[in-house]
Formats: sequence, C-alpha cells, structure tokens
Amino acid sequence: MGMRSFARLRGFALCAALATTAAGWTGAAPPGELPPAKAEQLLARLPLRFEPNQGQHSAGVRFSARNPQMSLDLSARRARLRFPGQAPASLDISWPGSNWSPGIVGADPAASKSSYFLGNRKERWRAGVPHYKGVRYQGLYPGIDLLFYGAGSDFEYDFHLRPGADPGRIRIRFRGADQLSLSPEGNLEIQAGGNRLVQKRPVAYQPTREPAGYRTVECGYRRLGRDVVGLELAEYDRSLPLVIDPVLVYASFLGSGAEDVIVSVKVDAAGMVYVAGYTTSSGFAVSEKAIQAAIGGDRDVFVAKLNPAAAGADSLAYFTYFGGSGSDTPTGMTLDAGGNVYLTGYTASQDFPVGGTGPQSKPGGSTGEDAFVVVLSPGLEDPLYLCYGTYLGGSASDIAYGIDIDAAGAIYVAGVTKSSDFPLAGSPVQNALWGIQDGFVAKLDFSLGGSNALVYSSYLGGDGIELCRSIAVTPSGMIYVTGEKYTGDYFPITDSAFQPNYRGNGDIFVTQLDLTRPGYDAIVYSTFLGGSGPDEVRRIVLAPDGGVLLTGYTLSTDFPVTPNAFQRTAGGSGDAFLAKLDPSGRGAASLVYSTYLGGSATDVAYDLATDPQGNVYLTGYTLSPNFPVTPDALRQVASGGVDIFCTRLDLAAPPARSLVYSTLAGGGGIDVAYSLAVSSGGVIYLAGYAQDRALPVTGNALQSAHGGGLADGFILVLAPR
Repeated sequence: MGMRSFARLRGFALCAALATTAAGWTGAAPPGELPPAKAEQLLARLPLRFEPNQGQHSAGVRFSARNPQMSLDLSARRARLRFPGQAPASLDISWPGSNWSPGIVGADPAASKSSYFLGNRKERWRAGVPHYKGVRYQGLYPGIDLLFYGAGSDFEYDFHLRPGADPGRIRIRFRGADQLSLSPEGNLEIQAGGNRLVQKRPVAYQPTREPAGYRTVECGYRRLGRDVVGLELAEYDRSLPLVIDPVLVYASFLGSGAEDVIVSVKVDAAGMVYVAGYTTSSGFAVSEKAIQAAIGGDRDVFVAKLNPAAAGADSLAYFTYFGGSGSDTPTGMTLDAGGNVYLTGYTASQDFPVGGTGPQSKPGGSTGEDAFVVVLSPGLEDPLYLCYGTYLGGSASDIAYGIDIDAAGAIYVAGVTKSSDFPLAGSPVQNALWGIQDGFVAKLDFSLGGSNALVYSSYLGGDGIELCRSIAVTPSGMIYVTGEKYTGDYFPITDSAFQPNYRGNGDIFVTQLDLTRPGYDAIVYSTFLGGSGPDEVRRIVLAPDGGVLLTGYTLSTDFPVTPNAFQRTAGGSGDAFLAKLDPSGRGAASLVYSTYLGGSATDVAYDLATDPQGNVYLTGYTLSPNFPVTPDALRQVASGGVDIFCTRLDLAAPPARSLVYSTLAGGGGIDVAYSLAVSSGGVIYLAGYAQDRALPVTGNALQSAHGGGLADGFILVLAPR
C-alpha cells in the first residue's frame, strides 16, 4: 500500500432547524397518519441513505437522498440541494476543471431498501431499490475521489487524495447561493433561498515518525470568485501523508497550571458543550457573572460551557469555580432539555455553597466527606447560576457517584456511605447500615422544599463492603442502579437473576427498583455479574430498545460473554467490557449481550452512550499496543503511553461487522477519557485529562497548548462517517 491522504470537508448544517420544512404544514393529520411534525422527527432520527435512480427520479440523476431539511440529487456534473417549503430553493455544487465523466458508484451497501408503486402501471413500479451509505465520484480530479455520505441525518462529503495528488486543483462552485462568505473563524457560510448553511473550517494534520504521532498543518478555504472556493494549506512535508479536516472537529486543552480534570461532558440540542470537573488551579479566567470568581479551597469544582462552532476565547461561553474552603470533587453530571445542569459528587468543605430550599443545609459531620447535589440553571442568554444545592450525608464518609433525572425534574443519585445515620426517607429497601460500607440510592425533588425535598433514600448493600457507582431512570420511573460487592456473602438477589451467586474478589451487581412499592418489595430484579477475578462497573445507561447497558473493566478471564460478542476472550491483564441486561428475559436469558473489549495489556472503560440508531459508544483508556481500531480511525497506532480510546459498536450486527468505528487518541504520555456524549447525528464529544503536551488540538481551540501543570482537561469532538 502506498502513502494515502484524504481531505475531508465538513458537511452542511442547516441553521433554522425545521422552519422551512414545517412552514407549509397546517391542521391535523388524516386518520391513521402521523402528524407532519412527528413524521419529520422520526425521519430526522433515521440514518441518511443514498439510492440509485432506477426510474423513480428525474433523468440525469444518478443517486438521491433526503433528510427533513433538504434533498440531494447527484449527477455527473453537479450535486443539487433542494430546500422544501412555501418558497422552494435549490443550490448546485459543482467542481470546475474536473473530469466530465467520473465513475459514480454506491459505497458501503446498507441493509435497507425502498419500493415505489406509482399509479396503476406496473412498468413504473420499482421494488427493492438498494440503499448505500455513501456515493463515490471516482477520479473527479487526477488522483482525487469525492465521497458523499451521511453523518446521522446530515449530508457530508470528503475529498480523498492519493499519493502525489495536488489539493490545489480542487475547486467548489455554489450556484444559486444568494451570498457566500468566510466567517472570522474561517467557516464557509452560504445563504440560499432563506436557508443558511455552514461548512466548518478544514483542519489538517500529518502523521509523523515522532513520538507524538502527528503534527497539525494550517488549512483553510480561499475565495476564488463570487461563488467559487478552493483550499489553502501552509507548507507541509510532501513525503508524508496529509489529512485535511479529518474526523477531529474540535480539540482543546482546558487547564491552568496545576491539576485540572474533566469528569463529565454533555451536549445540548444546539451543540453547546457543558463540562464539569475539578481543579487545583487558581489561574482560570472566569465569566463576568460567574457564581464564584476564585478558587475557594485546595480543590474546587468547575463548570464550563463551550461553543465548538466558535474559535479561541470566543468559544468559552461560561466558566465558574464552585466550592468551599476544603476539597470538593464532582463525580457525575447530567443535563435536561432546558440546559439545566445537575451535578453530584462529594465535599470535605464545611462551607460548601448550597442554595434554595434543599433538605440538608449543613454537613452531616465535622470530618470526612458528604455527598452533594446541586442544580445550575442557565437562562437563554444568561450565564449559569446556582438554583439549588444540598449536602447529603451522615456523620461518617458519604460519596455520590451517579446522577440521573426524570421528565418531571426529580433527581436520582447513587453512591456509598459509611454513616450509620445516613438520612433516610420514604419506605427504604434497607433502613440500616449492614456492613462496613453500603451503597445508597436517593431521590430528590427540590420543588417540594426543605426536608420534603428528600423524597426517597435507602441503603443498598449486604454484610460486607458494597458501593453504588451509577444510576439510570426509565421514563416510567423505574430505577436501575449498579455497583460492586467486594466482601461478605449476602446481597439482595432475586430469583430471576442472571447470576445468583457472588463469585468472589469483587463482583458487579445490577438492581432494578420500583420506588412506588414499599420496602423490600421495591426490588424488581437484582443480579450479580462477574467472573472469578475482580470486576468493576463505571456506567449504566438505558438501552434504546429496553433493558440497560453497562460498562467498566474486568480482570476475570471467565467474565460471562454471549455468543454474539464482538470479543469472546480476554485480551490481556485487564479488559473493558460491555454488557446488556434485560430483566424481562429472566435468568440466563436476561443477559442479552456481553463482550470483552481490549488488547494485550490493560484497557478500562469509564463511560458509554447510545445514538438514535442504537449504536453503543464506549470510551476510557488503553495501554494495549493492539487495541482494536478501524481503518478510518483518527489514530490507528498506539503512542506507547496511556491512550484514549473511543469505540462504536452495533450490537445488532454480526460480531465480525459489529465494530463500526474505533480509534485511539494520545500523544505518548498519559491521556484518559472519563466521559463522552453523542449527538443525534453521531458526533462524539470526549473529555477527560491529559498529562502529555502532544494531544492534538484544532485551529479553533479555546486553549491550544497544555497549561503546564500535572494535568489539563481536554475536549475532543469527533465526527466519524
């Protein structure tokens, strides 16, 4: 294989949501049909597919695709975007100076098909029209192919350059554009018929033989006429491959000279990114209306809100410290549809900032840690501000690890306590501390005020050492909680358990609770999950089709796996795992999916998420030189240090094809991803900490260099095909 490079130009993003599409719809849907708005919402969740023209489209169209905002017709000389609505508009994309007759072929066949039964003339019917995930223009320019594809429900395209190909030959013309301009950030902005489309500034890097693995190259668009643009690159090593605007959309450090760690990342519907972490640094530039302008103790919480569409300092929408005079550490964060931020963790501060009418305004003891729960609420144009806050704990040590919310805004937290006087409420499953330490589960509703805000609270444990790590709440209010049991014999397990017995050395437990039932009756399902070695869980989330998904890591060579596993055997000294449980299956049938994920060394997963198509995403760190990666990875070769990994699995696919995307990221030092979030379009947001200085950053980074301390937080945004 020779040297290969490719250029990737970010796909279109329509900024007025469904306004143009929905403008023509009025009234109710006919009986038996979905309302148009609902139909559009369902279509928006479907992955984009291209179908060949077999007579169902206009002559000259070779392939076609559509999403709720626009349709795309691909012909030999152009790609035509059509925008529906009361005033339909179109935009033609062509490539001046290109081959007049490139080969146009479907790329990556999909399992779905379309059928058209038009009128009563069978010769016009088309059944079983195949779908493709992309369309390739072969030899559009010498040595250059053009690939159209979908990222979720959005259109995107790449230029793929073979060795020796000249990126300077690429020209892109936009006919039908009312206005075409370059923003100060280098983004290409296109106005067409009242629709605004944005192509992000391309980013370029080169793989190198240096320990860092790659270096960035300045790249941008250049205007070549009223409606024509090309590419402009700084000098680069012509003997090495060049990647222009890869899947790395945004990458930035976030640190200020001491120890700064991001523990959670979330993204809202507008693409704004929220991160929470802890810091020992005093040098952060806070927002004008920050809750707390300076660090209050030896370690404080911080919350930041970023806009990856902006550049540099403009991308930081908000930053605040948050903490007391002691040590304060967040462990979990979630976000509601209104952009309200819910945080939990633990504090050793006697003056931790609490607000509103929480159930516990003072710490439970004078030593040790208490759990905390806080709500920060952003206005539409205002910074975040403290809405509610509370301690949660007794006279000994109490730590909250997991947090989730329901549709009504009630908050659910899970963690661990050594307090015999941990505050209880409702009808607890367990009303006393049974071992050295137990897990706990609590439900809070700050709108009830004071002590009433603690709606439910219970110990959850056995006769030894247990803790709860993560919690997930179903739309019906059912709770799933997971954690570990380390010692002792007893833990509440149901007859329907997948694994009724504790196997020793530390096993995972998964317990389903119905808080509308009193006491022990609230336990609907409870099981162990583990092998003969130590096993630990880090996150549990709801599976889109029912049940729950959980991830963590295992040192067991006999961890239970299913026949449909991607990886059925342990790869090294410790592997990540992914498991899916559905209690409705009962017994052995309740373990729907379970797999190892790792190479020949140590691999640890910290977080997982799903997308509307049912793909599962995992992240964490790996020391394995042979961690499984895909050909389109941002980085395929391990750095030799501790690398970030991000993996996407399709659990419905056969095992050999279930690894959809997997990549490494890192610069040769210690880089760990603690959290990830996934947009509806499949864009991945990773966050954690980096000790090395060589983690790649993009040209629009908030902070382009490491802060110089022990560790910096980082944010990586990936948009794999």
